[in-house]
Amino acid sequence: MILSKATGYGIRALIYLARHPQNELCGLAEIASSEQIPPVFLRKVLGELRRHRLLRSLKGIHGGYALARSAESITLWEVIESLGASAEFDLCILGCGYCSSDDPCPLHQEWQGLRQQLLHSWQVKTISEIAAASETRCRVQSALEEDFAGSTDHTVRKERLRRSR
Repeated sequence: MILSKATGYGIRALIYLARHPQNELCGLAEIASSEQIPPVFLRKVLGELRRHRLLRSLKGIHGGYALARSAESITLWEVIESLGASAEFDLCILGCGYCSSDDPCPLHQEWQGLRQQLLHSWQVKTISEIAAASETRCRVQSALEEDFAGSTDHTVRKERLRRSR
């Protein structure tokens, strides 16, 4: 896996917060429940994002988390760097350890090109863009689930849902 579990959780939490007004605080339990992330793990991830100034937090009964700046200005790369880019991303795609231009594996050139494209994508894609796209996907998913809720044949419902994606 290219991204760590912590990075995936961090991205999901930021997307959740991006769907709320910028100054609205959301509690840890609310985010964890909505995104189905273990709260203990999420607390560590949010703490790291706060330390890197992607989030702000307020302690206390009316406390919570909010984005430290606009979702339009937070890139995926910032999140990935904040939560520790996976060391596997720099390793040989064939599992030969570290390969380089001096000592390349058979797929080195292709992997380098793909890696650069992926890196560029992470550097330009914002949390705002992902939040907008995922919100649309969730609306479509909900509508499809409602459409097929009346069907008693679970196999038919599953197949219809799979085809619609």
